[in-house]
Amino acid sequence: MKISVIIPVYNSKPYLERCVKSVLNQTYKDIEIILVDDGSTDGSGELCDELASCHSLITSVHQENQGLSGARNTGIRHARGEYIAFLDSDDEWLLDDGLEKILQERKPNDDLIVFKNVHIWNGNKRVPTNDYDLDRMAALPDAESIFSHLVTTQQFRMSACFLLVRRQLLIDHDIVFPEGFISEDVFWSLHLWQCVKTVTLLNLNFYGYYHRSNSITTSPSLRVYESYDKIFTYWKQQCNNGCSNAAPIRIYLADMWASRGYAYYLLKSSERPIAYDILRRHADLLRYAATPKARRAAKMAGVLGTRITVAVLGCYWLLRNKIK
Repeated sequence: MKISVIIPVYNSKPYLERCVKSVLNQTYKDIEIILVDDGSTDGSGELCDELASCHSLITSVHQENQGLSGARNTGIRHARGEYIAFLDSDDEWLLDDGLEKILQERKPNDDLIVFKNVHIWNGNKRVPTNDYDLDRMAALPDAESIFSHLVTTQQFRMSACFLLVRRQLLIDHDIVFPEGFISEDVFWSLHLWQCVKTVTLLNLNFYGYYHRSNSITTSPSLRVYESYDKIFTYWKQQCNNGCSNAAPIRIYLADMWASRGYAYYLLKSSERPIAYDILRRHADLLRYAATPKARRAAKMAGVLGTRITVAVLGCYWLLRNKIK
């Protein structure tokens, strides 16, 4: 069983060798590593070629800059494995026998195998995500029930990097990463779970996710809100049309609305009016609030209105970060 490991590369030369080494060190060897140089300008592309010339498992692909989604989609087109794994070039796999353990635990017909990640802050502080309640998961009848449970318990992790996915599933259902906006993993993962029939979850701290001060996730911008505007609009329509998983998707979107509310005052003052307008237009999502975070936002909005709720959430988060 070949595993295709897709690594998009864009100006990540200082981290790339460590990332690739974490894959080459895997005790499971039936793999291919697809490095997709997405128009790098720092020498990363040349390093991709150098690594490919030294290791037969590595293929180096070059393209003009198309963003993370475009690079991943290119990797999917080149992949030949039964399963695909996504690994960002500034992250790494933490366990040399991790891939082997994952494949030992999979069921023969699994569309998806989900594992855990470890948050790595400032290069050394490591915080694993909480364990899945595997006994509870085992009692659920199907993948749709598992997805619903993950969302309502706030254990749904939308990143494409924390799973193995059957390649044929992506091909059969034309599941690609949307190009041209941020938070592509949200759109992609919601689409993916529409099609998943069988899934295995593992409490394996396999993926090392590095947080850096200049990353998109730690530097909120108007582009993030504009991306969520597209996500909210599209998935609200899909839910209204009766898509699979409509109830948990609405719960998840309500939770994401609250998250954008908390980040409001991290934006530049010039960006806030547009961001607020996006939140105002999608405030109807709060009627589906089911997580503690979204319920707090919904209660405030019911009493104080959307504008004051956004201001309160944003102020709270700003003060919380300053205290920390």
